[in-house]
Amino acid sequence: MGDYAASGGYYISCAATKIIANASTLTGSIGVFGVFPNVQKLTRDKLGINVEVVKTNEMSDLGSSFRQANENERRIIQASVENIYTTFVNRVSQGRGMTFAAVDEIGQGRVWSGADAHNIGLIDDFGGLTKAITDAANIAELDEYSILELPKEENGLESIMKKFGNEVFARKIDAEFGEFQKSARHINSLIKTEGIKAQMEEDITIR
Repeated sequence: MGDYAASGGYYISCAATKIIANASTLTGSIGVFGVFPNVQKLTRDKLGINVEVVKTNEMSDLGSSFRQANENERRIIQASVENIYTTFVNRVSQGRGMTFAAVDEIGQGRVWSGADAHNIGLIDDFGGLTKAITDAANIAELDEYSILELPKEENGLESIMKKFGNEVFARKIDAEFGEFQKSARHINSLIKTEGIKAQMEEDITIR
């Protein structure tokens, strides 16, 4: 884990065979909260917008931002939050070999540094990406492996040549197509784009 791996970042890490982080990594945050804003006064009193709802059952607009939730809806939302939290704690408990109570004790939304996380069992060791790759290879019992870094980082010369090439191409387009240079560039962009394309029939210009 890098500089920050809390909440969802730790959720997807907790089942790993080994977790490595930096001593300063912010991690943990084993917790869940839900927010349902009520903008009824803003839309009605400030903007003059009234929202009317037609629904087929009592819970059709559960979580609507245009009214205050009733007591029954609050209970449903709270139960959902608690259920997600229980799932989170169970995942960590299974992944880290800890009891539910132990995880809950260090959970409840608390954020830990990597150093503290190591002391309480949320991570296994300290290090960066190189150590993580080496340990993964050792765990997989690989004698030989290769590393491919993407996207490829341009060096200074490559960056300069690319910029120069783009400027030359732009001047060539301007010279050959004049007032139609914008359309020519757009067509060239479409040609270079791979995959499925969605194109409007009209070219809209906002002035």
